Amino acid sequence: MKIRRNSDRGMIQPLWAPLITSYRSFSFEGYKDARYVNWGPIKTINDDRTQPGFVTTWHEHKDLDILSYVVRGEVYHKDNLGNELVAYPGQVQHMWCGDSIWHSEANHGTVENRYLQIWIMHNELVDPQATYKLVTRSKEFSKLPIEFKNSKIEVWAGDFTGSFITQHSYMLVLEGSCTVDGIVLEEGDSFETYEQVIVTAEQQAHLILFELAVR
Repeated sequence: MKIRRNSDRGMIQPLWAPLITSYRSFSFEGYKDARYVNWGPIKTINDDRTQPGFVTTWHEHKDLDILSYVVRGEVYHKDNLGNELVAYPGQVQHMWCGDSIWHSEANHGTVENRYLQIWIMHNELVDPQATYKLVTRSKEFSKLPIEFKNSKIEVWAGDFTGSFITQHSYMLVLEGSCTVDGIVLEEGDSFETYEQVIVTAEQQAHLILFELAVR
């Protein structure tokens, strides 16, 4: 098992976008670390916090499943498929990028938001047609009701109390704390493992877990 503390994550506040603070689990624009390039098909986990007035420029993505997982505040989304909406905590935006999708995001609210940008690589022949769906997840820790273009990945998220066993997995603590085989993890800490481990939360913890099927 490999533990990574919150203080070891990448953190950038780019001059070109002063209204965002981004904590990065893997190498991504402005942050490079040869130890952390990806985990399996998980290419990017950016834990972004943006201030009111933040706007990303119109930009393109291809050949990825992209999740925008809202933790707090609100996230405005507009794309070239005709979608224009605001996502709130408990909702997850899912884009299959296909051959091309263009979009922009913003914080039109009055308080700082927090959301995860997650990029997942595919492992099969895929539909070139881009799609977008806004998913309302369960508040309780459960598998996200999303079909990915990678047949080996499952994503679990939500508030958890109790214990569960996992293996071939990567987990990030979003809020609260838990233990993994007795080691305490707090907000922003993560672990990756290919062996079986036990995750325990004595009090409610908000977790996101990526698990690979072994086939």
